[in-house]
Amino acid sequence: MTNEDNDVLSEIDRLREDVKQLREIVNILVNVVMEEELEEEEENFSSFAKKDGRFDLLN
Repeated sequence: MTNEDNDVLSEIDRLREDVKQLREIVNILVNVVMEEELEEEEENFSSFAKKDGRFDLLN
């Protein structure tokens, strides 16, 4: 192999590593967005922890 071939192969390896790191970053960002969406959906449901007496088992 020539020196140019070695340079090309090392550049390909570097690019593969860069793509791998970018995939990890994208996965982390997707997970963060999905968690935020789940938290927002949970806030839309009413809680039974309110003190109005209807759901108090001790009354």
